[in-house]
Amino acid sequence: MPLLNSTNLQQFEGGAIVKQGDSASLFGYKLLDEQMRPINELTGKNATIRVFNQKGKLTFDSVVDKSKVTFKLEKVLPVGIYLVEVICDGYIFPSDRSARLEVIQSADQYTTEEVVSLVKNDVQEEIGRFLKEHQEDEMPDLTTLYNLAKI
Repeated sequence: MPLLNSTNLQQFEGGAIVKQGDSASLFGYKLLDEQMRPINELTGKNATIRVFNQKGKLTFDSVVDKSKVTFKLEKVLPVGIYLVEVICDGYIFPSDRSARLEVIQSADQYTTEEVVSLVKNDVQEEIGRFLKEHQEDEMPDLTTLYNLAKI
């Protein structure tokens, strides 16, 4: 007897390929059991959606609506193939690595290392770490910093 996945994701919105920098496209997945039936008891529960590979990761919070979750890619991901996972009420969907999303190059160039580091780092965490490390430092002249930023 073949092994069945104990959890499955089925895409119902969006495509499997998206251009880099597209923040308007909506992606949606159904949360299904091993028989490919919706898990209705998850409706109304909080879910975490992760889109990830070795180059970067995005995490979204969502609420399950009729066994479905939706999200948009609000940040730029490096070009590549990403796995999609949904975590809800102790379940991790899918139980295999079948849910994928491919990000392809757009006309704009987003392939710098800065994009990768922005995706990998939590900005609030980075700011907190910087402030903690520089507590003893004298406050810089904000006008000078502002003027330098305009250059």
